[in-house]
Amino acid sequence: MNHDLPRYNVIIAGGGPAGSTAGYLLSKAGLRVLIIDKSTFPRKKLCGGLITYKTVKLLQRVFGETPESLKEKDIINHESCCYEIFSRKTLIAQRTVKFPFMFVDRKRYDHYFLEKAQNAGAGLIEGDGVISLDVLKSMVTTMSGRKFAADIIIGADGVNSRIRRSFPVDLFGRDDWTGNLAAALEIFPARETIKKRIDHPVLYFGFIDWGYAWIFPNRERLKIGICALKKRNKKKILAAFRNFLSAMDFPDAQEEKISSYVLPYGSFLPSPIFRNIMLLGDAAGLADPLFGEGIFYAQRSAELASQAILEVMKNKRDIGKSQDVSANIYLKLLQKQIYPELVHAEKFRRVTFTYLNKFHYYPMKIMMSILGNKLGETVHGIRSYNWMKKLPEV
Repeated sequence: MNHDLPRYNVIIAGGGPAGSTAGYLLSKAGLRVLIIDKSTFPRKKLCGGLITYKTVKLLQRVFGETPESLKEKDIINHESCCYEIFSRKTLIAQRTVKFPFMFVDRKRYDHYFLEKAQNAGAGLIEGDGVISLDVLKSMVTTMSGRKFAADIIIGADGVNSRIRRSFPVDLFGRDDWTGNLAAALEIFPARETIKKRIDHPVLYFGFIDWGYAWIFPNRERLKIGICALKKRNKKKILAAFRNFLSAMDFPDAQEEKISSYVLPYGSFLPSPIFRNIMLLGDAAGLADPLFGEGIFYAQRSAELASQAILEVMKNKRDIGKSQDVSANIYLKLLQKQIYPELVHAEKFRRVTFTYLNKFHYYPMKIMMSILGNKLGETVHGIRSYNWMKKLPEV
């Protein structure tokens, strides 16, 4: 082990919601933490930007932030208790839930929580991401060639994680990583370019195989997008998106610049740990396999990883000699707190896209009339994908 290198208790690759949440909790507890990100914040981030009840509860629990405080900072810029689901242009369900769906500006959201981590004491390197990892030396190298060592290394560097790709993919337990990724396309038009007034989230099934299209409202703009499992659609996603925009009668939207990105879509790793390394959020494939929600799972996995590391400290173990203990505690927490819900969501997805699709999603209309608000409450984390059972408050 090279003791001449700058050394930290924890190095976090990635300064998004997962990295900043872990950085905040660990620095606040007194650990020496370094966050490294290839971007300079604030930076643009492609995402639907929807946060749910379970995310709001996490932000209150971890950061002491409320919807009111985030609205004051202009981080939450729109909310709605109503949502609609369509099969192409046929309305399947229109529901109102008690707790609103909230929409954030990811540029502001990510920057704000990264600053919270810095204010708690985390070091930050921007514009110089991690390019490689030496497991034996517990050392990372950045794009500029700088090297840093740590007792524990956290990969919170997204779906294309350099930390994860430093190993054979199957080492983390998922041979078919790329087969379970989704491609997403998105435009962000000003409201005045869209004739129809849209003030609530709307989902559209039937325009793409194994995926859906959406319209999410923000204060001054709309987020219009489509995502689908890549292996089921090959090169059809762009054509499907243009077809969707045409069907919605959004002629001006056709001229908007289309942005693309990749997201986990059932690709969660059953064992995102190795020795002293932990993967969080998108780097571990932790996202809802049906709707693709990732912000909550990024921050929740960071909370659990931090809990695991701090549990080792609490038991007065030397963190430098107990790295693998922390990783194994983290895995057990994932298996208890996150994985059961992802497994049930994946089953729900399979039924939705394999069987309901054959009948143009008409059975979903019957199902939604029976379920009432239960699906909306499931997305919010009030209920489980496991037969819509009520979940205990975290």
